[in-house]
Amino acid sequence: MSDSTKQPIPADAGGFISREEMETLCKNHDDEHAQQKSMGTHVKAMCFGKDKVMELLNHPDCTALRIYYGLKIDTDGDGIKEKKMVLVAVDSDGNDILPPGGDPATGSVAKSMTTARILDQGLPCPAYCSGGGTKPPTQ
Repeated sequence: MSDSTKQPIPADAGGFISREEMETLCKNHDDEHAQQKSMGTHVKAMCFGKDKVMELLNHPDCTALRIYYGLKIDTDGDGIKEKKMVLVAVDSDGNDILPPGGDPATGSVAKSMTTARILDQGLPCPAYCSGGGTKPPTQ
């Protein structure tokens, strides 16, 4: 898609759904992926702390978040691939707001790394979920 046909990303992109729709969507996903034994325990969701999410949202150019699906290939020899969700801030033109390249091993990461961040390492469910319990809404 050329830049001239890009649609702007409004700050109110997305839509809220009912609990029933959420449960249907999640059940469909779980049913579809239950047979993926090579993935180890089926990861249903990832949980990210409010403080980290707010760091992304507080970037001055941010109007939205983009969530990428990722897969960490076996790095420790156990044969298990790890599902990942990677969150980045997005500007009103639909561009990811990313830090510039650099070499973290040598510490040569640009100063803008303090404002443009990439969020990973969420806590996986089922290990960090409530087991289906919900908290009643507050008034």
